[in-house]
Amino acid sequence: MSGQPSDVYASFSRRAFARLLDSGFVLSVCGFLYLVNLLLGFPIKYSTLFDARAVTSIDSFMYFNFPGVALTFIAIKLLVAYPYFALMESSSRQATLGKLAMEIKVTDLNNERLSFGRATGRYFLKAISTTLLMLGYLVSFSDKRQTWHDYIAKTLVVRNNILPTFYELPRISSRWLFDLPGFGSSQNAELSQTGYICIFCHYRSNEKRFGCPHCGRPFGYGEVGAMKGIQLVHGVIFTMMGGALLFVGTKILVSELRLPYPMAPWWVFAVIFVSGGLFAAGGLSSFFGRSWLLGLLLVLFARNQPYSTPGQG
Repeated sequence: MSGQPSDVYASFSRRAFARLLDSGFVLSVCGFLYLVNLLLGFPIKYSTLFDARAVTSIDSFMYFNFPGVALTFIAIKLLVAYPYFALMESSSRQATLGKLAMEIKVTDLNNERLSFGRATGRYFLKAISTTLLMLGYLVSFSDKRQTWHDYIAKTLVVRNNILPTFYELPRISSRWLFDLPGFGSSQNAELSQTGYICIFCHYRSNEKRFGCPHCGRPFGYGEVGAMKGIQLVHGVIFTMMGGALLFVGTKILVSELRLPYPMAPWWVFAVIFVSGGLFAAGGLSSFFGRSWLLGLLLVLFARNQPYSTPGQG
């Protein structure tokens, strides 16, 4: 058996089809509950639970209808989806119905069955993977094809017909969960995904530890795949943020120029354009392996302090 990731770790397509099947199951449960409510003559009515009114504008929808829609969605997630995913992924099957159909399962990093607590944490971490423009799902955050929530929860999604001994095969994957041309499909690119790297000093090592052994910083040192995944997500988000700021700033400035006298002080436009340019430049540079903006954000918000290993002064 070869050591390719498709032989061990679940592919993006398998995980996507499994999620589609699981979503269908959750919706079928909701449909069944609605049917029961219908047959009983609607003892539970939406209009009696929430202040629902006829939609006349987006403002009226957001004020009267959206709270009810949001609470209904949250109730489905907590009362139907959460127990389904957490209980089944922590069961002896280690998989939901969709994963069973696609012949994949969830394990911890030691090929062990998940506890209910870890399965719970993994489920709620999916919300962050979703809100990150779905990049938490699409980007491989390690050489084990982990999504963002897998990486944080320390879990793996693997083919269930693979013997545990094969989990020790070379763990190589592309930057993305699906093998796009140009994103690690060559052997050299695959090899470049292994080991650990520091985004500050770009030091490469095979040593797994807390903090960079070269520059001593406690954050920004991790698996090559994880660091590249974070860098890619950072690049997309900040490029979009910078582009949005520049677009909004330009639109406001054009409107200002059409007025007989200016409404906003000059420094407002300076802040908008400087921030937009900084974010756009930092985001775009991430696609070329630069991490100056990401490093700056870590220094500012992660309380980055020099890390000294035992024995160092």
